[in-house]
Parts: sequence; C-alpha cells; structure tokens
Amino acid sequence: MVVGTGAMAPEIAAACAAAGMSVRIAGRSPERAEEARRRAAELGAHAEAAAIEPPAFAGADLVLETVVEDLEAKRALLARIEPWCAAKTVLATNTSSLRIADIATELVRPERLAGLHFLKPAHLTAVVEVVPGPRTAPGVVDALVEVAGRMGKAPLMVRADAPGFIWNRIQFAVLRECLHMLEAGIADAADIDAAVSDGLAPRWTAAGPLATADLGGLATFARVAGLLQPHLSDAHEVSPELTGRAGSGRPFAEWTAADGAAVADLRAAALAQGREIAERRRRLGA
Repeated sequence: MVVGTGAMAPEIAAACAAAGMSVRIAGRSPERAEEARRRAAELGAHAEAAAIEPPAFAGADLVLETVVEDLEAKRALLARIEPWCAAKTVLATNTSSLRIADIATELVRPERLAGLHFLKPAHLTAVVEVVPGPRTAPGVVDALVEVAGRMGKAPLMVRADAPGFIWNRIQFAVLRECLHMLEAGIADAADIDAAVSDGLAPRWTAAGPLATADLGGLATFARVAGLLQPHLSDAHEVSPELTGRAGSGRPFAEWTAADGAAVADLRAAALAQGREIAERRRRLGA
C-alpha cells in the first residue's frame, strides 16, 4: 500500500510492482488516487487506486506513507491509519529528512514504524535507505531489508535516527558549498555542475568519497583537508541563491527545463550505467 499521490508515489508503486508485489495507491480522494495509478501504469506498473479509508488497508502487509515532507501531516496521517491496519502490518515512511522518532510520537505501536527512503526516480535508482527509529522492532527492519532486496535495490542501513539520514546529508553539504562558490564568484553554475557531473561523479561512481580517499592516499587527503576546511562554507541559513531562484522559478541550468522525456531518458541512462559499475565493484569485494 502506497499512501500519497505526489511525484514519488507512482514511482514507488512501480518499484514495488516490479518486485512482484500487489500494489494499491491510496489518496485523499478517489480522483487523485486514480491519477497516480495512471502515472504508475505509464511506468509499466499495475496498481489499484483507492481513497484513504479503512477498507483500502485490509490485508496490507506494508503501508508506505509518502505525503508532503511535513512533520505534523505525517504524524496525523499515520495515527489515523494505524487502527485500520492489521497487527502484522509494517508501517514505513518515505521521509527524506525527519526523525523517525518524531514521526512516531502519535502511534500506539511505534515499534512497527521505520523509514524506507527512496531516491528519485524511485523505480530506477539502485539504493534505498532503511531507517529504524529508536523503538523500531528488529523484525520490521528485517522485513524492509527483504523488500529492498526484492526490488533489486541495495539497502543502505542508517545506524542513527539523524535528520537527513545518509545521502541527503551528503547531497546538501555538497550543495551548500556549490552555492557558496557561486555567491563568492569562484565559478559559475555551469562549471560547478561540470566539476561534479564530469569530474567527481564518474570517480565517485567507481568508488565513493571515502574509498576515493583510500585510492588517492589518506595522508594526502588529510593534508588537503587541513588546508581547505577553514575556507569551506559553514552557513546555517539557506543561500539566497537557492531561495531567490525557488521564488522566481529561474533554474540554475536552462537545459533542465527542456523536453521532460529527453531529460528522463538522460537520467535513466546514467542510473543504468551506475548500476552496472556498482555490480562490478561488488564483485571486487565491496
């Protein structure tokens, strides 16, 4: 059961359906649920549509919430649907930044809630974060790891219930420095993007940042880190470069507003290549 009808719901439904699961998408209204079901069908997934009402949850083994990233909205929704779920039902949230402990405060049985955080596009990416809260039962974690495996995704186990988990903490740390360089006039947006997409990203596909330090020489990385870290951004406020563009709708890169299908194909090709390289890395023993 996927609860929510936003951008990621059809993709998550498609990932579940591809793993052989029976999928139902529940929304605030039958119309919104049906629209999400149609978008999932365009991704090749068979799913049912239903309103968020008690009958829709009958027989569900896994209920995955993926509504707006708002603590009160998630708390209220999960507390509402918990009584409709069987005792064995696992509850999961696709939160990208909120603590599981904070989301679980209104639940009668917080031990059956954990995070299952998908990276967009959820039906194509190779990893998913499994995020236990401090009261999550071990069996719930085992069940979500098993679900990830059925989807063909590597489960990234988050060891502490910290905001942002793993990849968003990395992503937004990198973004903060990119915005800082833009504001300081160190480079323009196109060259900052190219430094990552054409330089760092291919290296990080073969070996992540920590393994890259191994390959580059830990003594060298330690020396350079000592020289650079005093000059890196430690901003606690969101950059006006980001908020200003978010308010005006001006992209950093104009090509991202191009034909949606072509952009989706580009990302899909990159993700497919990344999966192939990841499999080769695993064969080396990673």
